[in-house]
Amino acid sequence: MLFIILVLILSIPSVQTRLGKYATKRINNEFKTNINIGKVGLQFNGDVELKDILIIDHRLDTLIQIKELNTSIISVKNLYNGKLTFGDIDIEGLAFNLKTYEGDEDTNLDIFVDKFEDDNPRQGPSSFLLSSSDVTIENSVFNLIDENLENKEVLVFYDLNTNISNFVISGPDVKMRINTLSFEDSRGVAVKNLMANFEYTLDHM
Repeated sequence: MLFIILVLILSIPSVQTRLGKYATKRINNEFKTNINIGKVGLQFNGDVELKDILIIDHRLDTLIQIKELNTSIISVKNLYNGKLTFGDIDIEGLAFNLKTYEGDEDTNLDIFVDKFEDDNPRQGPSSFLLSSSDVTIENSVFNLIDENLENKEVLVFYDLNTNISNFVISGPDVKMRINTLSFEDSRGVAVKNLMANFEYTLDHM
């Protein structure tokens, strides 16, 4: 009964908005980030629902924008310690702008991740961890931009839909199983169903 009452309270828009502001204020104060969450809600199955997520990069431009995200948090303790460990993640309406600004060597994502590190993030292995057992992304856009190149728009994917399992970002290393991936490229190429084991590190992909 207590859980049902809690869900009903968290379904009130004003309560969701206050929770969103409280959660992002603590994160931004702790890590000097610029993250905004419009609403935070709790579903009857225990999943957390986040709406209107906006992450601003160091040049005050959009890094990540998400219309709606539903997930289950595996460990609240890990979350408090900066280890973002989740169960299933469902994302609707993602806009991801991975950008290297003119004169920069690192992408805006690299600089954002460094904010979760110690005072000397480049010294020694990174402690940043983001993991999920299953990720589904629908109706999304991905932009890879490098202002140091003549053709700045390296990759632009529209209508991106994917399902990924065993997703892990550990420091600079990324690993995942892509079960299905479809998108349309700005050059007119349409990928209907891509499957792969994917790994990216500082020295290979």
